[in-house]
Amino acid sequence: MSRVVYGALFAVAFFLIAERTTVCLANESTGPEAVIRTLVRANAELDMPTISRFMAHDADITSYTIGGRKYVGWPEFEHDMQEEFSSVAKLEIPITELKVWTKGTVAWFTMELDYIRYVGTGTDQRKTVLPLRESGVLEQREGRWVLLSWHESLRNMQL
Repeated sequence: MSRVVYGALFAVAFFLIAERTTVCLANESTGPEAVIRTLVRANAELDMPTISRFMAHDADITSYTIGGRKYVGWPEFEHDMQEEFSSVAKLEIPITELKVWTKGTVAWFTMELDYIRYVGTGTDQRKTVLPLRESGVLEQREGRWVLLSWHESLRNMQL
C-alpha cells in the first residue's frame, strides 16, 4: 500500500513540477512572444524608443503594411510611425490571437489584432477600428530577440 501512495505522490509531484515548468516557459519575459507583445504595447503607448530597441535596423530588411506600403530598412518605418503617433490622440491595440513558433535562433508568428485609432478630442473625437492580420519573423541576436520583418493586411472589415 505504501508503494501505491508513494507512486501517487511522485506522479502528483511530477505533474506539478512539469506544469510549473510549462507555465514558466510560456511566460518567459524575454522570449519571442514577449517581444511581440512588448512591440504591440509600445505601439499603443506611442513609445518609439521601445519599438526601436526590439526591431532590427538592417538596411535591407523589407516589410509590408496596409495600403500597399512597403518599408525597406528602419528610417522609412520610423518616419511613418512618428507621423502616425503625432496624428492620433490615442491608440488601443488588443491582440485577439497570437501564435509563435521557434527553431533555434529564429521565430515566426501569426497574429490578429484590432488597431484602434482615436483622432481628435471631446465630442469631435473619431474612432476607427482596423482589424489586422500579421505575420513576421524574429531573430535572436546577441541573446536578444528582435523583429526582422513582418507583413500585415486587413481582415474582413465590418462596415
